[in-house]
Amino acid sequence: MDSISRKAKLEELKKNQLNQAMTGIPLRYKGSTKTEIVWRIPLDYLIYNKYNGRIGSDVLSYEKQNGELNAELKNDSEIIEKFLYESKVDRNKTTMDSLLRIGQQRYGIVTSDGIIVDGNRRAMLLNRLYHKHEEFGLQYSEVEKCKYFLAIILPDDAEEKDIQQLETIYQMGEDDKLDYNPIEKYLKCKELKRLGFTERQIAEFMSEKESQIKEWLDILALMEEYLQEYDYDGIYTRLEKTEGPFVDLENYINSYEKRGANVRNVDWSYSDSDISDLKLVCFDYIRARYEGKEFRDIAKTGKEGSIFFYKNLWDDFLKQHQENTPVDEETVEELRQRCPGEDLSLLLKQRDNAWVEQAKGQLKGNLNRFSRRLEDKRDSNKPAELIERALSALKSVDCEQKSFTEDSHIKEMVKEINKITWEMKKILDRS
Repeated sequence: MDSISRKAKLEELKKNQLNQAMTGIPLRYKGSTKTEIVWRIPLDYLIYNKYNGRIGSDVLSYEKQNGELNAELKNDSEIIEKFLYESKVDRNKTTMDSLLRIGQQRYGIVTSDGIIVDGNRRAMLLNRLYHKHEEFGLQYSEVEKCKYFLAIILPDDAEEKDIQQLETIYQMGEDDKLDYNPIEKYLKCKELKRLGFTERQIAEFMSEKESQIKEWLDILALMEEYLQEYDYDGIYTRLEKTEGPFVDLENYINSYEKRGANVRNVDWSYSDSDISDLKLVCFDYIRARYEGKEFRDIAKTGKEGSIFFYKNLWDDFLKQHQENTPVDEETVEELRQRCPGEDLSLLLKQRDNAWVEQAKGQLKGNLNRFSRRLEDKRDSNKPAELIERALSALKSVDCEQKSFTEDSHIKEMVKEINKITWEMKKILDRS
């Protein structure tokens, strides 16, 4: 059913008071609170909002790879339904059970031509129960009520900006916003900015502080830079399970660029180019799904510092990373050409997994080595502890190993150790 037909159906529906489910419902709309009616609307009169905040990353990623989705088309509508259902499978099963037992308890909002502004997930579950009841072993009489969606119908003058504002207020501004995937709030901020809303207005819609909205927009910009680095521009699904490291990295980069008090212990005059190198190194570790203490050792700011704080550590760490970290065997375009009929999202996930399998040994080994050196730097004012660690490490060396005598680098390091201990002995003898 097209927009004109849906609109005509809804206008006809409103002429019959028997279709009213509730009256006197307050709705915050265009800067004021209006009193509205909740109507009992056949699901066939409605279509999904494909840019619903719950599935924004899935839809944008899909459209980037396959072209625009049209919610009026059956096949495209089924794709949107799949995204909605898989966004929170356990929660959806619970809600389906509730809809079946006691019906729809929370009304939705739809436009005058039947686009669902708030309630896409509930409408999807009602559709699922009604149209697939036989698959679930249900009788028609048990699901007959599920053919209707309870919703306020917006006035005819609702524009995209009004719709996005309402969706944000009634979804991401409420308690259940925690059910959303982390990336969705970043994308919603970007979309609202595109429509001309200020950070302050967006903060009000989402029940957040203005500073939080600004931070989210900065984090998203960093995420998009990451996607571009690996030729995944616009494919937001590749950001799954990466929010924490991006939040940390944005804070680190911001501190280094401002050269504030929390980086005053850095022992060298780094440049913007050095910060760019740091960012690219961290991108590789994010791609390998590093987080927590291990990831923070690379770039952490503050009193304890990180590898980047010390020029000799950073230069050696960066050199090892650039020389030994593998590159992708195929570009994204080469992958598309080799597998033209396959799901690109799956191919990109396989490409990332293949790279991680190649890179993980080098990434882990390099970071472990330099994290230990970082610990030594942090403990430079604790000579007894450092010497005890060094002694323990030397005692653990197996001199019977063939590599011990064949590796010329080992001989050079032993000479250096001997030189250092001789200088230490002279200082101790003088004291």
